[in-house]
Amino acid sequence: MAAVGTEQPLTLKLMVIKGKKKVVIAEAGKEFVDILFSFLTLPLGTIARLVREESLVQPPEVALLSTLYQSVQNLDDGYLCTDTCREMLLRPRNSMEAYCRSLKINIDDTEPTEYFVCKNLVNCPEKSPVFISSFKNKKCRCGALLGKPISAETSCVFDGFIKSNVRFMITDDLKVIPNSLDEMVNVLKGSGIKTMSSVNVMSVHITKNQVVDLLKCCLCSKTVLTDLFLEKLPNERLLKKKRIAPSDFKAKGSGKITVKIMQRKSNGKIVFTEGKEDFADFLSSLLTIPLGGMAHLMEGCCCVGSVDELYKSVVDLNEDYFISKGVKYNFVHPVLAPQFKLGNLLPLRCNYVPNYFCYIKCYDLHGHRYGSRSIASCYLTSINKTVNSSLESCVPLKFVDPMSDTSNNGKGYLKGPTTYMVTDDLVVTPSSSISVMSLLTSMSISVDDLEEKVVSIGTEEGVRILQASLSSTSALTLGLSHLTKEKEEK
Repeated sequence: MAAVGTEQPLTLKLMVIKGKKKVVIAEAGKEFVDILFSFLTLPLGTIARLVREESLVQPPEVALLSTLYQSVQNLDDGYLCTDTCREMLLRPRNSMEAYCRSLKINIDDTEPTEYFVCKNLVNCPEKSPVFISSFKNKKCRCGALLGKPISAETSCVFDGFIKSNVRFMITDDLKVIPNSLDEMVNVLKGSGIKTMSSVNVMSVHITKNQVVDLLKCCLCSKTVLTDLFLEKLPNERLLKKKRIAPSDFKAKGSGKITVKIMQRKSNGKIVFTEGKEDFADFLSSLLTIPLGGMAHLMEGCCCVGSVDELYKSVVDLNEDYFISKGVKYNFVHPVLAPQFKLGNLLPLRCNYVPNYFCYIKCYDLHGHRYGSRSIASCYLTSINKTVNSSLESCVPLKFVDPMSDTSNNGKGYLKGPTTYMVTDDLVVTPSSSISVMSLLTSMSISVDDLEEKVVSIGTEEGVRILQASLSSTSALTLGLSHLTKEKEEK
């Protein structure tokens, strides 16, 4: 995707209450609304990287998301299932990247998905299927590297998400509403405005850096436009905003993970947990969830900042405003990018990958076809070979990416049978007696103040931990509080 800092700025009109630092609404067209909606497509790992490296709003971290990101960065290669797992977690792919490429300002700097086959494909043994990967330098069955790029027929580029020639109103908490007199009157009344003489209209220019700041503000503020364009602080107001505790709700799911909790008797806070690779893998895989996926999992509950209003705007917006019905469906029912995996706790599926074939065209200098393995061109197609028997040169492709690699058995990103220690602020490390004692010493915690408990974590706990990781500095204490309290009551 495009690199940060290259596009031309956008102009946004704001309606501001006179004498107050308060934005009532902003008026914008397709270009700005596309940017706002693109926030929902960004994986959390991408957001953690962007706000740390690009944001001008301080502090640069977003709650504990950055701590989790740093843990994956620091993890030794020996604890990762394959050599590409770290890249998948730290630079996760956007399942709607094709829609984001044409954005006026695209803040996602993740490389676009490419497909690679064997560099030595011409001389590769005459066996089926051909190995393919969306990551460079995976090994082919012949021992050569998968480094020959091929194009995919399905790699279409779309014009954002929303149709052109439509104007929208955006409220201070990022609710997106089609522009109409009735809606504008309702917003003005809701803000206590009786006459238009009490408001001013001002224009602001939005750069890429400000879009990153806008993304960060929406994660921790209910007055995003005011904070970003009128406060002009770096940003003390955001620091003082009250963190949101996980909401009370029940989530259905069949997956369960058993972990050991070490909790302080004096204040009830969880110091750390110990679990097998399934727990550490679940936490690491949170980095691959799109922001809209997080809002979808918490729908009907209190999500962080203004993310819930942004997500509800997409859900409530008539599908006629989108470039296709499928675009709205993908927003309302978010998925992970192909070849990614989230484990059994959170009910988000991976994007569907059709059965691809390599369609090999072979011609000599006179235009006559010859030799089935001498390749003049090669590209992906999802044509069903059994339906169209005339495509004699269609060769089936077998993905060898980490989540489908036979050496990994599709289990996940982190290896077992290692026991991992996870602190309350989501620092994930391999557990050892020395690391435990070092942690207790650094926190000045007496061994006598510790109490051990064993709990089972399911979908509800997974969502609570996810929410707490973006809204607090004690993800485990908040996310699992209902379990520890239940045990105390019993």
